[in-house]
Amino acid sequence: MNHTSLEIFSVVAEEMSIIKAAKRLGRVQSNITTRIQQLERELDAQLFIRENKRLRVSAQGKQFLVYARKLLSLAEEARQSLHPQHPSGELSFGSMECTAASRLAGPLFAFNKTCPDVKVRLTTLPTRQLTEKVQQSELDCALVALPIKQGQETNCPDNLCCLPLFEENLVMVLPAGMHQITDINEFPDARLAAFGKGCTYREIAAATFNKMAGEGTNVQIQEVGSYHMMLACVASGGYICLLPESVLSLLQLPEGLNVLTVGTAITQLIWRKDIDSPALSNMRRILLDTSNLTLGHG
Repeated sequence: MNHTSLEIFSVVAEEMSIIKAAKRLGRVQSNITTRIQQLERELDAQLFIRENKRLRVSAQGKQFLVYARKLLSLAEEARQSLHPQHPSGELSFGSMECTAASRLAGPLFAFNKTCPDVKVRLTTLPTRQLTEKVQQSELDCALVALPIKQGQETNCPDNLCCLPLFEENLVMVLPAGMHQITDINEFPDARLAAFGKGCTYREIAAATFNKMAGEGTNVQIQEVGSYHMMLACVASGGYICLLPESVLSLLQLPEGLNVLTVGTAITQLIWRKDIDSPALSNMRRILLDTSNLTLGHG
């Protein structure tokens, strides 16, 4: 078992395809297949289940993948530590869709100038999925909006570091004719347009809707894939949505819709406590320089 075998296994597990993994790694398909078969023999375990020319990670494969990613991440950290002034390699960076749209263009440009030899692999997902990927070493770091515990304390997992960076004003977009959530009685079929489960903003929107609409209300949620689709749903007259004001400023608000400020949320950068690298340190520093929180510079 060596670094190359672990890398090939990890990429195949991510792509779920020998063809895609071979293209990503710049190897021929037969080499990828041979390496996986050799690794399975060495481990005496079936890492993938092959069904109708499709792959899926086996139970043993999922267990081994956690360790493989940790070893690869540690190896990359060790390599970068030898040349801290010239970071190279790859930085697996996750972000919420809204943060990628409204906050990342400048920092990513600055990072590319500062660390031109580091390839950034950007993944956009909801907060819960991003947090899981950081914990499982699939991502080096991520920008998320972690849920708030009682007392306004961020619910940061014990094995992660959390750095608050951006305060986001949250606004609820209402259909024409609805000026307050309490007007919902005039829209009995109104639903919430939101991202899938795991999105903190979805949870905030649902809680806000239920609280302001009155006791006994239980909002129905229509899952959508983009903020443009959210606004389109609201424009149709049967939906409301919640999004950061910084994102709304980038979009064209359909005429007649109403905007209601409902609170704030904090975007944090998270990474594992057991690992660091020059590339990650540079990304942290650049993001801090763009933070709109004074506590982010403490």
